Amino acid sequence: MQKFWGAFAMILATVLWGVAFSAQSSGAQIVGPMLFVMLRSVVGVAALIVVIMAFDLVQLKQLTFWGVAKTAQARRDLLWGGFWCGLVITGASVCQQAGLRYVSAGKSGFLTALYIVIVPVLGMLFFKRKTNFLLWSAVVLALAGSYLLCGGIGSIGLGEWFVIACAVIYSIHILVIDHYAPKCDCVRLSCLQFAVAAILSGIASPLFGEPWIWSEIVRSLPFWIFCGVGSSAIAFTLQMVAQKYLHPVTATLLMSLESVFAVLGGWLFLNEILSVRELTGCAVIFCAVILAQLPVKSAGT
Repeated sequence: MQKFWGAFAMILATVLWGVAFSAQSSGAQIVGPMLFVMLRSVVGVAALIVVIMAFDLVQLKQLTFWGVAKTAQARRDLLWGGFWCGLVITGASVCQQAGLRYVSAGKSGFLTALYIVIVPVLGMLFFKRKTNFLLWSAVVLALAGSYLLCGGIGSIGLGEWFVIACAVIYSIHILVIDHYAPKCDCVRLSCLQFAVAAILSGIASPLFGEPWIWSEIVRSLPFWIFCGVGSSAIAFTLQMVAQKYLHPVTATLLMSLESVFAVLGGWLFLNEILSVRELTGCAVIFCAVILAQLPVKSAGT
């Protein structure tokens, strides 16, 4: 029964993440990408503070900034983890938001999902982690699917490049999380990363000439509120609950459904329709994502 509820929580989280692409796409047509990231990050911080307070209350803990970080080293890990995670997630979020100005929510969802294939490749290149034939098969499939989804190399526009850059940067974010998460309270770490993202994107937005028009900020309010609360706070908490009861491979496979829900969300809320070639590309990328997560027990892998 615990596995069932864990799987249910993870699927619900992926639904929220997938639908968030539609909200981001709508917001991208109103305000600049850095301003949108700042707004959703501020909401995410506020929502995660509520989550932290609720968790500490349920567990009868004293509410403090540091939480379980009692030693000087643990507090340094929390602060540095929050900074580096925030720095990287800012880059990934801004690239994704910029890409959504030109790319459909569904296409963006599947291109972003490439991070599941990119992460083990980066792990092999920079951390000497072992790889296998299935992974390289997944890489080839992912490239083929991206080719179909984008209509060929010559057809890859600015929006697609932004989203592909997001997938690469988000892969780095996962590796940074992998380093700091075991040392920190994950909810506080996430709260700090969104605080850093809010500050960095808030500083960068006017520096890059993005207009802050009050009427546009208000008009885009439902979209950045949904992304901040639904995608950042609620989905993140559901993911934490789910991963207590699910095998990591099962959890990652369920997370890959985010791209499917991105397409469904784009169809339901934005009337987006992908061509047969684009849908074929989505299917190939989805197969690559699944293949990259299959465990291999043979020697030498």
